[in-house]
Amino acid sequence: MAQLETVSRIIVDTDVLVDYLRGRQPWESLYSKWRKKAKVLLTSIVAFELLLGAKLSSKREERLSEVQSLLDQHEISSFDADAAHVASDIGTELRKKGQTMEVRDLLNASICVAKHMPILTKNRSHYERVSALRIATEE
Repeated sequence: MAQLETVSRIIVDTDVLVDYLRGRQPWESLYSKWRKKAKVLLTSIVAFELLLGAKLSSKREERLSEVQSLLDQHEISSFDADAAHVASDIGTELRKKGQTMEVRDLLNASICVAKHMPILTKNRSHYERVSALRIATEE
């Protein structure tokens, strides 16, 4: 894992945010610590995943309210042309190695790489095949 002491901006993955919303440790505390330490951003992919989960929930209105409140607190980094180029490079590299990556994880990773930001995630194994991506899995 890359050294993250000097990180001023970080993207947070969906899994960490779900644990934060549910009060699950240690990720609730870790997310809160990162918010004090750096500017925390979300990707448009993370926003989609959170909204989808809320809309599929049996507690739809309550979950939508929680998610919207969380989205309102953060800048959303979009999947743009730069990220598309990065995603195609990563996808090509992985295919040549005979590896795959879930498309939402590929899009998240490409946004992080294009914007030069690490990702805070519980799912290190989802992202560690992307050599250019810095991963924060702990403080």
